[in-house]
Amino acid sequence: MIATILGMSTKKPTIVNIGIRLRDERMRLGLTQSDAAKAADVGFSTYQTWEKDRSPNAEALARLHSVGFDILYVVTGIKDESTLSNEDSSLLARLNQLDDKARRAWLASAAAFVESYTSSDLL
Repeated sequence: MIATILGMSTKKPTIVNIGIRLRDERMRLGLTQSDAAKAADVGFSTYQTWEKDRSPNAEALARLHSVGFDILYVVTGIKDESTLSNEDSSLLARLNQLDDKARRAWLASAAAFVESYTSSDLL
């Protein structure tokens, strides 16, 4: 009743819808099913079943969130308005797949680029 008054959906999320939204998020991030499986720390076939007819557990959802999946959307169908653009999300997802050493190297390179770009006469 309260959900109806507030304009919220009273429909329960279905496994099929969760699978469709997992696929939507994976595609928004520019990831393959293999990439998503690796991010969730599960096998490829396990991830495939999530997009078809099974739901991931909370631990897997948390791991997917760490690479950019909008878990609120996956579970409820409600988009998080603070979600990054497809390009930014894809970049962050790729960065999150790097090990710590590679991530530190990338961050140092990016910081050096920004410093040289902002201090140049190009602006």
